[in-house]
Parts: sequence; structure tokens; C-alpha cells
Amino acid sequence: MSAQIEKLTVALQESERKRVAEQESISATVQQIKEQVLNLARRPTSHSSPAEGTDDDNEEDDHYIDYTL
Repeated sequence: MSAQIEKLTVALQESERKRVAEQESISATVQQIKEQVLNLARRPTSHSSPAEGTDDDNEEDDHYIDYTL
């Protein structure tokens, strides 16, 4: 009986060790993501990027807006 208790105790300790290591890894990943998001938020944005479609001088946009009024 005591051998079984010892095995279960060792298994529980190993499981707890793995859980703590996994939690630490997750916390580190979350911290890295937070830092990346903050770095992205600090970057200047380009208003002339064609991918963003934020060019306010585009005549096609003006015509589109006029037709929807």
C-alpha cells in the first residue's frame, strides 16, 4: 500500500512540476505578445498605404461617397 502511495505522490509531484512549467511558458508568451502589441501601437502609421485604403485624395472615393448621399 505504501509503495502505491509513493508512486501516486511522485506522479502528483511530476504533474504539478509540468503544470508550473507550462504556466511559466504561457506567461512568458503572453508577455512577449503584450510587448509586440505595444511596439505596434507605437509605430507611426502611413496614410498613403494602398493596402489600408486610407488615401483621402482618391477621386473614386469621393464619387462613391457622393452617390451614397
